[in-house]
Order: sequence, then C-alpha cells, then structure tokens
Amino acid sequence: MKRTTVLALMLTAATSLLHAQDDMTFKNLVRNMPDTWYATPQAQAAADSILKYQFPSGGWSKNQNWHQKPNARQWAERDSLLRAISGKEGIGSTIDNGATTLEMTFLAKHYAATGKKASRKAFIGGVEYLLHAQYENGGWPQFYPFKHHRSDGTPFYSDHITFNDDAIYNVMLMLQALCKDQPPYNQLKLDDKLKERCRQAFDKGIECILNCQIRKNGKLTVWCQQHDETTLLPTNARAFELKSFTGSHETPNLLKLLMSVDNPSERIVQAVTAAVEWLQAHAIKDMVQVPYVNTDGKPDRRLVHQFGAPLIWARYYDLDTEEPFVCDRDGVKQPAMEYIGYERRTGYGWYSNSPQNVIDKYPKWLKKVQKKKAAEPQPAK
Repeated sequence: MKRTTVLALMLTAATSLLHAQDDMTFKNLVRNMPDTWYATPQAQAAADSILKYQFPSGGWSKNQNWHQKPNARQWAERDSLLRAISGKEGIGSTIDNGATTLEMTFLAKHYAATGKKASRKAFIGGVEYLLHAQYENGGWPQFYPFKHHRSDGTPFYSDHITFNDDAIYNVMLMLQALCKDQPPYNQLKLDDKLKERCRQAFDKGIECILNCQIRKNGKLTVWCQQHDETTLLPTNARAFELKSFTGSHETPNLLKLLMSVDNPSERIVQAVTAAVEWLQAHAIKDMVQVPYVNTDGKPDRRLVHQFGAPLIWARYYDLDTEEPFVCDRDGVKQPAMEYIGYERRTGYGWYSNSPQNVIDKYPKWLKKVQKKKAAEPQPAK
C-alpha cells in the first residue's frame, strides 16, 4: 500500500473520530481521543465547562458529558450545580460512575497538550478532594462531603465504603499513577510532598481493601459492593443492591488492583489466592446469557443452558448459602432473572465473565511473586 494511501486512511480515521466525539460519553471521550485532540478548540470548550462546574470541595458531579452541548434538562441541572457552587456546597461531589477521576484525567491531558495553568490548578484541587474524602480506615464514600442524614439519623448508603461500580478502584488507579509519575500525570510536575501524601493514601486504601475482605468460617473469600464505613462489614446500598459476595465486576477489579502492587506482602498474596479460589469454586457452568424479543415485542435477556459455554459469575451470591441471586426494587432475593421485573432484568449487570481474566493471570502472577521472593537475601540463622 502506498504511503499516501496510508496517510489518507489515517486522516480519514482521525477525522471520523473527531466528528464522532459529540456522540461519545465523556468516559469514552477521555479514553479514546488522541492526545493531539486536547489542544483543539473543542477540548478547550470542554475544559472550560469542567473548570466552571468544579465544586469548592475539588470534586465534580457524575454523569456529565462536558464536551456536549447541554439540552434543556442538562442546562437546568447545571444551573442547580452553579447554585450549589455559589452557596459553597459540595454535596454533588462524587467518585461514583467515574466522576472526579475522569475530569482529573481530562485536565491532565489538557495540561500536557496546552500548558494551561488553570487545568493544572483544578487537577490539584481534585487530588486534594480525593485525599480529604478518604476515611481514616482507608476507604472512600461514594459522595463527599456527605449527604445529609435521613430524618431518623441514619446515613445514606452513599456514606458506605464504595467498591460498587469501581468507585474506589478508579481512585486507587489515579493515586497509583500519581505515585509512579505515569503519563500524562508526570507532565503536571506535582511536588514531592503531594506525591507522598498520595502514596500514603494508596497504602491506606490497600489496607482497607484487605480489611474488608469477607471471612466465612474463618476463611477469606471475596468482597461486597459496599462495606460499612465503621465496622467494615458487608452492607446494603440501593433496594436491589443487597449485601452479598460479589462474583463479577467489583471483586475481579479489586484483585487486579492488588496484583498490580509492587512487592506484594504475604497478606496480599493470601488475599488474592483466597479470592481466586472462591471465584473458581463459584463459577456458573454451562449457562449463557442471551438476548431475545419477549412477548411484548421488547428486547429482553435470559440465561439458557448451553453445554460447554464459557464460565460466568453472578453479581451477587447469598452470604449464607453462597448461591447466586438477583433482586428487584422490592429488595426480595430471587434465584433467576425471570422472577424480577423487566426494568431491573434488562437494566443491571447480573452476570459476567469478568473474573476469568484475572483467574487466567493469577498463576503467572503468583509464580513471579514467588520467584522474586526466593531471590531475596535470606536472614542469617
């Protein structure tokens, strides 16, 4: 293929990506746009919105597509955000659904491309937010500052230590990247004192994850989506998010995080090994989730038997029986998706093969850890 043809194809692909940006979610935009895009007027417009709507606490609200022109509903929501900001409230600041860490990543890339000091300053505000939001035990709540308690004095579920939907996982990845001076964050030239605080926060986060790992009959297992911010025990969140063992999503990503730690302690090795063994023992065999059109003519999904299908795992396993379950907004456990309503059946990730990836990587990781440990000087007898 001629060089001119290759260049033309590359230009066409880049142009298509630029035109597609308006249809992307903010998450996909941050993950997929090339570094050169962050120097464009479109990126600057998004950066201006991010700077404008940063809370005094240093965080951001969730589910905001800063790069898109808001519709009427979104304008109303942003007007509400501005009122909260002008009132010096930060209750909308959250780490849920990638919020705050996504904005920080965008700002780091924008600063690397433009050198705009405002982006660097806002990024550092985000770092301070993450550091201040951390509990003394090393966990993070979903929202900080905290939402007001209910009339009966009980906290909202958002005060719990939130592994759900990668809230803490995303924070920990950010702190880890800052500690290691990874691109694009190395371009920010953060001072050593701030990086040391990030390192301490990361270490506390790892300690919290280890302390939250559920024990049953004295044996380590996996994690729940949420853990009580005081007792560290599994706890409920929304009506359909009951305390449980999590098989898919949260547990695999926590394992990836633990396996990414340099020079893992024996405690980390034991935690990872126990969780991998639990996942292996609770895999669902010969079942596959398939889409279909139901009798109402709507797209639906269900589990069907398929011999030899790849292993899958449930999002939730009962803490007593260790059997998989699903749940509707009534908070009642059900054994299968056909027993819950259409909205929750199709609107939530009940099953996944996500643990397989970490299970496959575990033997190589363990061998590497053991080899490194064996090479270490042994204390004199």
